[in-house]
Amino acid sequence: MKLALIAITAIAFLIPIKGHAIIFSKEKPLLDSSFVIVNKIVIAGNEKTKEKVIARELLFQPGDTIYKERLDVLIQKSKDNLFNTSLFNFITINTIAEHEKFLSIYIVVEERWYLWPYVILEQADRNLSSFLYAKDWSRINYGLMLVKYNFRGRRESVKLKVRLGYKEQFQIYYQIPNFLNSKKHGISAEINWFRQKEVQYATLYDTPFLRKDYSTYGLKYQNAYFGYSYRKEHNLKHNVTLGFNNATIVDSIAILNPNYFGNGKTTNQYFSLSYEYDYDKRNYKQYPLTGYNFDGLTTLKGLSILEDEMPLIWEIQSSFYTYFDLGNRWYSGAGAKLKVSNQKKQPYSIEQGLGYSDVLRSFEYYLIDGQQLLTGRTFIKYAIIPFSVKQIENLGWKKFNKIHYSLFANAFVDQGYVWDIKPDPTNTMPNTYLISFGLGVDLVAYYDQIIRFEYSMNRKGEHGFFINIGKAF
Repeated sequence: MKLALIAITAIAFLIPIKGHAIIFSKEKPLLDSSFVIVNKIVIAGNEKTKEKVIARELLFQPGDTIYKERLDVLIQKSKDNLFNTSLFNFITINTIAEHEKFLSIYIVVEERWYLWPYVILEQADRNLSSFLYAKDWSRINYGLMLVKYNFRGRRESVKLKVRLGYKEQFQIYYQIPNFLNSKKHGISAEINWFRQKEVQYATLYDTPFLRKDYSTYGLKYQNAYFGYSYRKEHNLKHNVTLGFNNATIVDSIAILNPNYFGNGKTTNQYFSLSYEYDYDKRNYKQYPLTGYNFDGLTTLKGLSILEDEMPLIWEIQSSFYTYFDLGNRWYSGAGAKLKVSNQKKQPYSIEQGLGYSDVLRSFEYYLIDGQQLLTGRTFIKYAIIPFSVKQIENLGWKKFNKIHYSLFANAFVDQGYVWDIKPDPTNTMPNTYLISFGLGVDLVAYYDQIIRFEYSMNRKGEHGFFINIGKAF
């Protein structure tokens, strides 16, 4: 069984080598009839967005000499870059020949709505399927959030959140990808305050165990992050983040699980430092159908800056996913993710395997803790409804009266393995080969809305219908 996981991981890494070998092809000599010169670029429809923000995503500029055979590719990739900014609902790029060699490029964008006053009403479980399974309606969050995307037309994001209910939160967030008008440098800053009365204090029988005290908050924690990004190329980004975390639990949680923070402690504070390498050539990040991406993340937690800071925990994650257009509305994809960290038992509040942000389908109800993990995923899908556009005639608000949508049927296989150096005897899934497969239907709509309806089965013979939000991978 383990060999199958290793095989799918190897295949995921080897498949794209041939498919993308054209990247390394040798340039051809210029022929008089083989190229065009970009005379001018005209951008329209950007009522809020600065023109330089749009120009930054283009793979051509006035005066460039472009092979005719590459022109369509560069236009499509530029269009993909613009879509992946999440600033526009629709983008049209047309070319007009002027004289024999000169070409004018006209770009028309339709901007999204950028100011969102959200009324928060959400489930607070690990995923929607877990919430529907538990049917615990006390695990609801409510509140208000104000988000301004594309602030000042510079692609900045500003967020203010006040959330009450199950998991209370106050958040301030700011991010700008073009700091001081730079095309390559960006910064971000974030401060969070959390508190909650119910605390997940342990994983037993591969499920979360919770304790709730209505008289007090069982967990309080704060964190702050400052990030710097360097976008060397359109598809390559480096991120460095410095963080500070401070958390406190009540005595009863430390008694139930002395390893919650480690050594029976009721407080835990530490600095963290992370570096991320992100190379992304997917056509649409929110729901990719073609291209590939490689991501590597190294994190250090506990930098020995504070007197009572926890011992150093290091973690390295790496993932590679690739996607193919097979023709006639058929698509496929495969990929793998690897995580390694300290070969020792870590505090429960930090040690995470599968079932948190990373979930294997048909294992939505479980938590699988451990220090290392490896996952492999494959899919094949068919576009029942390809990318389609509909105009809502009686809705005059132009930011919303023109929608795009698509519908996909897909079959998938997920595999995984979590290594835990010292699992609780009640937990049977760590150090065990995991596999699931199933069928599903994905609805993809504008404003990056994705809903997945899936029926899947795992190696334990458990099967069922699951609803999930967002792309699978």
